[in-house]
Amino acid sequence: MITPPTTTDVDRTRIPIFSIPSKVPPLALVNGSDIHAICVVGANLSFHVVKIWYRSKAKVDRLLRNIPPAGCSARNNTRHLPYEIAEMIITHLIHDIRTLKACSLTCRSWYTITVPHIHHTLILGRGCPHSGLKPLFNLHGLGLIPLVQEIRVERLRGVGNWFLPQGFGRHGLRYFSAFANVHTLGLQRLEICRFFPRIGRYFGQFSPTLRSIVLLEPRCTPQQLSQFLSLFSNLDDIKIWGLSPFAPVHGVMPVPFSKPKPGGLLALGGFRWVETWTHFIASCGGLQFRRMGLSTSVSCAPVLLEACANTLETLRFNTIDRSQGKSFCMDLSAGLS
Repeated sequence: MITPPTTTDVDRTRIPIFSIPSKVPPLALVNGSDIHAICVVGANLSFHVVKIWYRSKAKVDRLLRNIPPAGCSARNNTRHLPYEIAEMIITHLIHDIRTLKACSLTCRSWYTITVPHIHHTLILGRGCPHSGLKPLFNLHGLGLIPLVQEIRVERLRGVGNWFLPQGFGRHGLRYFSAFANVHTLGLQRLEICRFFPRIGRYFGQFSPTLRSIVLLEPRCTPQQLSQFLSLFSNLDDIKIWGLSPFAPVHGVMPVPFSKPKPGGLLALGGFRWVETWTHFIASCGGLQFRRMGLSTSVSCAPVLLEACANTLETLRFNTIDRSQGKSFCMDLSAGLS
């Protein structure tokens, strides 16, 4: 006699287990009750087989359509934010380097978004001026040099000048020449005269991409400064603050490297070298500045205003009245427009 199934756990889709005796009686000896039991077992078995088939088919369809199961937790979907949304979140943190570094450790996609912002600006000489160009070795080893878009070279007062041609060395010059995407260059107390006449060897790689340059107390002659600015063919913005009183005099190269016509912003503070602009205008064929700010640099105003008479849109003067000890600021943008 065949006993009924020992389990009917339909929810867990278990196949019923039967206990079949070792010796089955012949069909002629099977009575009516035994036939009824065999029919019940067959019906239950077919029901479970159909149930298992439908559940297996549902799982296959769910995998093919990438549909999460009904009981799946929603937290699994929050791990994968769209790239555009993650990029918008990171954009609000571009000025917080510490937070950006923490975000870069979250996952691979966030690391890809944050790394260009973390290495956007390279500052040389801050904190440890004796390190020189050593940070370039680390950037080159990690393959991060193409991500740098702004370079600042700083010098501390009372500390010897380290940013000189002899301080580069073979490997330092090689890595410094590998910057191909820099659009802003800031140089503090740069001794431009020391780089002549092979100045193109050290700064020529910035010519195709450089758009803005900031010079703080440069050391050079007026003609050398003009030659240095003419090196960058796509230059738009020029900012020069102060001049070093210890500017050595050397020979001047007669021909500029290129002929840029800056058309962005010109900001001068305490700059009195008219010869720089007369030489620059004669060598490059004129100026096209749209905005100009002159702070205690009135001596250069006549030459610059004449050169930019057709393109100038905004003009700002900032002068000091020594008799009263007060500073005056005049904005002539309304009159020019």
